[in-house]
Amino acid sequence: MWSAALTPRKPAPPVIRTRRSARRVARDSSRGAEPGSLIRAVGSMGLPYVKTIDRGRPAGVEAPVVRRRSHIRGGVAAVTRPYDRRVTTPDPTMSAPDARSVRANWESETRMAGVYAALAQVTSDVRLRRRLAALAATEKRHADAWADLLSAGGARLPDRRPRVTAQLLAALARVAGIGPALALAGAAEGQVLRAYLSQVSTVSDERAQGLLRQVLPEELDHQSPDDVADSGASGPPPADAVAARDRPPEVEVEEWHSGGVESIRNVIYGVNDGLTATLGVLAGVGGASVDPRVVLIGGLSAMVASGVSMAGGAYLASKSQREVFEGQLAREAAEIEAMPDLERAELIDIYRSKGLTPDEAATIVGRITADKRVWLETQAREELGLDVAQFENPVREGLVAGVSTLVGGAIPVIGYLAGRLLLGAAASGLGALGIAFAVCAAFLFLIGSARSFFTGKGGVRSGLEMLAVGSIVAAVTYGVGVLFRS
Repeated sequence: MWSAALTPRKPAPPVIRTRRSARRVARDSSRGAEPGSLIRAVGSMGLPYVKTIDRGRPAGVEAPVVRRRSHIRGGVAAVTRPYDRRVTTPDPTMSAPDARSVRANWESETRMAGVYAALAQVTSDVRLRRRLAALAATEKRHADAWADLLSAGGARLPDRRPRVTAQLLAALARVAGIGPALALAGAAEGQVLRAYLSQVSTVSDERAQGLLRQVLPEELDHQSPDDVADSGASGPPPADAVAARDRPPEVEVEEWHSGGVESIRNVIYGVNDGLTATLGVLAGVGGASVDPRVVLIGGLSAMVASGVSMAGGAYLASKSQREVFEGQLAREAAEIEAMPDLERAELIDIYRSKGLTPDEAATIVGRITADKRVWLETQAREELGLDVAQFENPVREGLVAGVSTLVGGAIPVIGYLAGRLLLGAAASGLGALGIAFAVCAAFLFLIGSARSFFTGKGGVRSGLEMLAVGSIVAAVTYGVGVLFRS
């Protein structure tokens, strides 16, 4: 009895004795192996070798080594083909426009962080200081996130940080108070938010898009500093906070909205402005000169100048207001496109604040948000107080203001001409001015009485107030003219 073996380099694992099938026995017999041979498989998966122990072979005869293929497939193939599974490494760089947008975002967030930190040091209100400090921390975190994205994209951050805006607003807060500085900071915050909303559709980098989606809700939370200040608190919420969540939410109307102005009210105030301004010029020139032509030219010049000035001013004011409204509407549309879930939640809170149950509010909001146009109009009206129907036409408002001012300015001129005709050319200019003032006084009282329809005060009281103002203007300007009489 003998045995021959292929000795492995490492100690052999335990012998695995298997029962061979009839087909395998026949195949082994054809190769010269006895049916009673035992096969021990030793080795690692995929690279087996077989040790055969044959009890029937005579001594001195070397036993052949029979290599068999393992029925267990190895975890790693012997030949690796790199083209079977190609792995592409993501490009860390970003396009030039995206890099500029990210850099602008970093600068804006860094600037606003400095602004809030500087204002927090200026204010003496503890609660406001806490809010501003929380806003500064939030903006600092946003700036760090944009800085990390820039560094990952291969860009280099500038060494200098924007500090001029923070220093100027801090100086303004020390001189004029914290209110104007906060208003300017809010305007700057609105510009940052508009830039973010526009980048949702312009930035192509996926990392920047993901960061935008994370930053946008927190930027919107800046409308409510309480939420930002309390966001860093840890631990379980207090009992009053839990009770507040169960109550219907209180909806705050955002500051950047205003209502429309009725044309009839513009007519009344335009007539009043034209009448008062022209009467003042007539009185001033009449007090300085006795030449009726000079007084008449002064009155006509004041009438035309007032009408044209009011028309141009009303046009520009109405156009600017319309552009502001359209910008707010476009911002709301961008918010709906970028954060539909958040806008739906705001609408639900609005309707819950009006007394609806959560289920009723959700049902109504679901029907409204099915139509994008209705959704935008409803969101603008309920959240911002904007009504598309109230958007004024700048051309119409300019014409209304200009014509009404011209009409009002014509009243003193017509009164002065009537005085000259009634008293004759030989009469002094003071008598004509007196008649013009009497005519203007009657119209001032009527205009003041008409103003009571909008103020809700008594007609007589409003008329007397308007008459008093016009009389003071005429008296003051006449006195100035008398001082310069040669």
